[in-house]
Order: sequence, then structure tokens, then C-alpha cells
Amino acid sequence: MSACIGFDHYTIAHRGMAPGNTLEFAVAHGFGGVQFLDPAAIDGSLDPVHLDGFRRLASALGLYLEVGIPSPNPVRASRAQERMVTALEHARALEPQLDAVAALGCRHARLFVGDRHDRFRTDVRWDTQREATEEVLRLLSPRLRALGLRVAIETHADLTADELLAMVERLGHDVAAVTLDTGNLLMRLDDPVTAVERLAPFVVATHVKDAVLAFTPRGLCWQARPIGAGVLPMPHLLAPLLRANPDLKLSIELHPRTYDLPIYDPSWLAFFPDLRPNSLAAVVRLAATCERGYTEGSLVRPELVEAVPWAERDLDWLASSLGYLRPVVALLARL
Repeated sequence: MSACIGFDHYTIAHRGMAPGNTLEFAVAHGFGGVQFLDPAAIDGSLDPVHLDGFRRLASALGLYLEVGIPSPNPVRASRAQERMVTALEHARALEPQLDAVAALGCRHARLFVGDRHDRFRTDVRWDTQREATEEVLRLLSPRLRALGLRVAIETHADLTADELLAMVERLGHDVAAVTLDTGNLLMRLDDPVTAVERLAPFVVATHVKDAVLAFTPRGLCWQARPIGAGVLPMPHLLAPLLRANPDLKLSIELHPRTYDLPIYDPSWLAFFPDLRPNSLAAVVRLAATCERGYTEGSLVRPELVEAVPWAERDLDWLASSLGYLRPVVALLARL
């Protein structure tokens, strides 16, 4: 097993480092690689010579390099451009991104379908957005195969595990895989242990984070935490991932903010038509565990954590996450 621990650039993007400085930061802080949002975050011109030079720089520093592409959801593109963007037009716009991913030497590209609001929009239904996204990815499939690439669709704050698995199956394993964000599973009311076991065979990239939940008058709120400092059973999540893919890169992704999960509202729950009672029960059980931690003092309540500016806690969170992961990964490697 040679799992390598790095971080997602989003975690420190607010610090405004140049791409090369980000690689230097990774080396200086003991990380094994960096995952970037998209090729334009490395070189806005997508120049293949510059991208290849960046690939060689990362390799010389002993770092892995992963990258994403913009969302293939044409509904999001239409909203951003304030006009109708067809699936074919959006696919053609993404082709240079795929070429850039290949120039960086990457074999998969992380992507997300929607943000935390898209599932709940009433102007364009979520199932319509998923179907439109799949059409774009089908149109891109010949280019993906020619480049030897796969898209790694994330468990973002959008897709449930069921929806993501169905999308990968329909697109085909030769072009579609999974980016697993461990913390986001709770946001879409997935039992994290069950979801990871089902997704593990298809996972080629990660966003590793921990999380907590808290009861609110509307239901629950969610907050990211440093790995090992939340409620997720991280060793039980990592074990099936590393069994399925021993060379998996573990990219730590952390960020501020709390997210509202109004599970007491039937109209909100209606956006999860396939929700299993046992899955919701698993999430609520984890919330109850958190509440005991708040009462006992082993966990700090979300609002107190958010009172500290992100720029004053990001580096500590990264360092503690790395410190937690190293011995856990080493232990799992011996099992």
C-alpha cells in the first residue's frame, strides 16, 4: 500500500498563493501532493507547454498532482451565462479542459455536478440537471477514451450515493469514476459507512474531511472538522477505500461555514425521494453522538468554532489532519 496524503488547494485558496508556491507549501508542510480545482487554476491560458512544465515541477518535488474540470452541468452554465447552453455546446467548451488535464499527466479529473443549492432548485428539477449532465459526459466520452482519462464525479453537496453510482454505471467504468468526499456524505443524508463500502470500488480521488452535526430548530446543521476531530469513523471509512485502491491519493479538504439540513421540513425531505429510513437514522444517530460530545466538552459547538476566522485555523486544521492520517494509514497498510 502506498497511499499518499496531500491536500485540495481550495483549503488554502484564500491565501492567494501562486501555483508554484502552493507546491512549495506542500513540500514545506510535509504533504505528498496537491489537487487543484481545474487546469486554469494552474495556467489560465491552458498552454500545454506551461502545463507540462508544471507537471514536471511537481514530479521533481516528489508530489502527486490531481486536477478537476468545471461542472459539466449545462443548466449551471446556462444560469452563469444568462442564456441557453446546449449539451453539445457545453461539451465542446469542456474539451480544452480535458486536453489540459492530459497535459498535466493526470489520468482522471475530479468534477462536481451541482453546488449545495442546485438539488433544491424549482426552476429546473434535479433529475433534469442530472440527465443533462450525463448527456454532456456522453458527448465527451470519445475524447475521454482517446486521452485515456476518466471523470471522477464527486460526492459533492449534491448527489446521493445512489445517484452517483447510477450515473457511473450508465456512463461506463472506462470513462466514469468517483471522487469521494467523506464529509459531504452526511449532507446528502447518506449513512457514511454504508455509502463508502458501496462507492469504494469506483473511487479514484478523494476529499478527506471530518464533520460534526448539531440539532437546530429546523433539523440539523453540518460543519467540517479536522480529520479525527469530528464524528465520522475515519478508520472504517478509509479501510475499504485503501483495500479497493492501495495507491489512492488522500487529499485533505477543509473549509469554514455551517450548512443547514432542515430534516424536520417535509418539503425539504421531498427532494430525497429515494431516502432510506435506516440511512436517515444513521445520520441522526451521529448527530446525537455529537450532542453528547458538546455536553461533555469533548466537542466544541459549531457556532463557537465559526467565531474564529478561517485564516486563523486553516493551517492548524491541515496539520492536525495530516498528523491524524499518517498513523492511521500506516496501521491500515499492515492489516
